[in-house]
Amino acid sequence: FSFQPLSAAAQSPKYLKVYVVLDKALYNYMGSDSNAATQKIIQIFNLVNNMFNPLNVTIVLSSLELWTEENKISTAGEADDLLQRFLQWKQSYLALPSYDIAYLLAYGDQAAFVGATAPGKACRRDAAGAVAVYQGAATLESFAVLLAQLLGRSLGISYDDSPDCRCPGRVCLMSPEAMRFSGAKAFSSCSARDFETFLKHDGGTCLFDRPRLTGLSYRRAAVCGNGIVERGEQCDCGAAEACLKDKCCTETCRFKPGVKCSSGLCCNECQFKQKHSQCRPAADAQCDLAEFCSGSSASCPPDLYVQDGHGCEHGTGYCYKGRCQSPDLQCRRLYGRGSKNAPVACYEELNSQRDRFGHCGFQPRQGYKSCAWRNLRCGKLICTYPYSTPFPSDAAAVLYVQVREHLCVSLDY
Repeated sequence: FSFQPLSAAAQSPKYLKVYVVLDKALYNYMGSDSNAATQKIIQIFNLVNNMFNPLNVTIVLSSLELWTEENKISTAGEADDLLQRFLQWKQSYLALPSYDIAYLLAYGDQAAFVGATAPGKACRRDAAGAVAVYQGAATLESFAVLLAQLLGRSLGISYDDSPDCRCPGRVCLMSPEAMRFSGAKAFSSCSARDFETFLKHDGGTCLFDRPRLTGLSYRRAAVCGNGIVERGEQCDCGAAEACLKDKCCTETCRFKPGVKCSSGLCCNECQFKQKHSQCRPAADAQCDLAEFCSGSSASCPPDLYVQDGHGCEHGTGYCYKGRCQSPDLQCRRLYGRGSKNAPVACYEELNSQRDRFGHCGFQPRQGYKSCAWRNLRCGKLICTYPYSTPFPSDAAAVLYVQVREHLCVSLDY
C-alpha cells in the first residue's frame, strides 16, 4: 500500500519547527537529569519523524526547554484551559522566530486527558501550540504516537472515522485506538487527502522555510536505517525488509551500482530526470513560477516566485510569497464563483464589532481588537453572498448581515 501525493506542494520537502517545553513533573519522571531527558525527547522525535516521512514532512526539534525547578504556569485543570494558559505564556515569553509551533509535554499519572491542540493552526503563530500528557503507563513509542496525532491535527489532518481509510498497518496512525497497539503506524489515505487540502488552502505556508539545523535539532547523529537521508548517507531505505524492495538503495545507505539518485522531484527510476522536465508546476498562475530539472541533480531548483508587491487579479490584489492575495479571489475560493469582496459598508458594520466574526486581531490578555476606520479591510475577510441557500459548513460558524442591498458573510473557524 502507498499513497501518491498529487500536488507539487505535497511532493516538496517540508519542515515543521517545534519548540518543546518539559514540565517539572515529566522532567522528574525522566530521571531529573537534563542529558537523559534530552536523549529521550530526541528518541521520541525520531519515532515521530519516521511516521511523517511519507508526507515529506520533517519534524525539527528546534529548541528544548526543561522546567527543572518549577513550572512557569499551572498545569492543573482541563485540557483546553491548560492549552490556553500555555498559549498565553508562549505569546509573552517565546519571541524566538526559529520555531513554528510550541509543545508543552507534561506528566500526569491520573490525568483525565492526553492532549489538546488547535486543529489546522500549525502556521498561525498566536494559536500554534499543543499540550501532551505523558501518563504513567505510557511507553516512548505510545507517546510518540500521541505527539504524531497532535501534530497531524495541527496540520489539518482529522482522526480516521471511515472504513475507507486505508494504510499498510493493522491500525492507522490517526485511528483513535492507535496508542493502544504496538508496532509501526502510518498515515492513511484519508490523512493524505486531509493534508493535501490543508496545503491547498495555504494552511502550511511556514512548512516551506527550510531551517538551518544549528544547535539542538531532532537528531544528534546520522542513523542508517531510520528512513531519513542524513549527512554522510547517499540514501536511506529504512528497515531491512523495506531495503529488500528498494531498487535504488542498499541497507548500508549507499546507492546500488549504476544508481544516481533514490528520491527527489527530479529522480525517476533511480536516475536523474531529463533536463527541462518540469518538477514543480506554478502553484499560482499569476504569482508563481514553474521550476524545471537540471538533468544533473535529483533536487528540484528552489521555489521561485514573482516579486512580492507585484499587482495581480486585474489590480485588485498583490503577489505575496507566490500567491495572489486578492480579496475577490479569496471570497470565490470560500463561497463560490458569485462571491466577491464586500463593500466598505459591510466591513464597517462587522469589523468594528470586536467579536469572533469581525475584528482586527486577537491578544490573549485583551481579547479581540477593533479595527480603526482606515484599517477596516485589514481585519476579518468579509464577502458578499449572492446565493439563496445557506452556506454549508461543518467546520465554521457562519454570520450573515444585510447591509443596504448587500448580504455580507463572515466565518469563524
